[in-house]
Amino acid sequence: MDGAETKGDRGDTRSGTPALEVAGLVKRYGRTLAVKGADLRVERGQVFGLLGPNGSGKTTTLSCALGLLHPTDGTCTVLGEPATALHRTLGRVGCVFDVPALLRGHTIAQNLAYQGRLRGHSGGRQMADALERVGLGGFERRRAGGLSLGQEKRLAIAGAIMGRPELIVLDEPLSGLDPMGVRGMLELLEELASDGQTLVVSSHRLHEMESVLTHAAVILDGEVVRQAPLEEYLGRPGSYTIRVRDAEAARRAVGAVRGEVEAEAHDGALRVHAPEASADALAAALVEEGAGLLHFAEARVGLQASFEALVDERRAARAAGGAA
Repeated sequence: MDGAETKGDRGDTRSGTPALEVAGLVKRYGRTLAVKGADLRVERGQVFGLLGPNGSGKTTTLSCALGLLHPTDGTCTVLGEPATALHRTLGRVGCVFDVPALLRGHTIAQNLAYQGRLRGHSGGRQMADALERVGLGGFERRRAGGLSLGQEKRLAIAGAIMGRPELIVLDEPLSGLDPMGVRGMLELLEELASDGQTLVVSSHRLHEMESVLTHAAVILDGEVVRQAPLEEYLGRPGSYTIRVRDAEAARRAVGAVRGEVEAEAHDGALRVHAPEASADALAAALVEEGAGLLHFAEARVGLQASFEALVDERRAARAAGGAA
């Protein structure tokens, strides 16, 4: 709808200061080059995904970006401050990495109270609210050592969101969760985003993450190969897949609305790009030309398919380089 905000519109750039920025990041472990000149920019209000397979460099990149690891080269800033100046962003950033660090002999409430003191929380989202949001309401007296892996992850995330930090960074939040746990986690991410908080989420679970992200960067073998709004991964606006009885009539209809037929399949399916025409106008033209409209849908490729295409392109480029 005209004037409606989409997920891709989120992100407050008016201040000019991003929530998280990485420039020319290099991280080497001995002879192993884990991150190779990565550049990232996350604007405030975005739900930003750092996507890639296991071992691609996601966790290392985020650890350097937050000042938890010292980069070999490059610069990292968090909320406008150098990442190494952790004291300047105390209480303003919440983060959880794949393996939660919990005091297993203590209760959930004790764990959260301790995390709150470490992170300098004052005001904002309180313990009971945080536990309700992650599905652990009423579990305050349970010992952390008796929790399942999924419950441990939810407890760690409760600690990260207490105090309502400006930036929340979650490394693989869906790992270890059953289907209902995944659903609940995605709902939580949507809720946090609707509150206006900035989220950075690393994941290799692309199908599930597609529903919550507004922007994403793909990292492969330590290199950021693409960064864009989510919509650019899913397909161009104004692209449609059409199935008709009369392909020539469909071509005339598309021409009438100044579109461009990009491809035609043998079974009568057309791939149409008509950015200057609304879907209603295009459908009406097809009916008027007597094309025999059977199917009309927005062309979407999906985040998983887009990611696989990037992987294939990289492999092809490497093969060509090796052949040369």
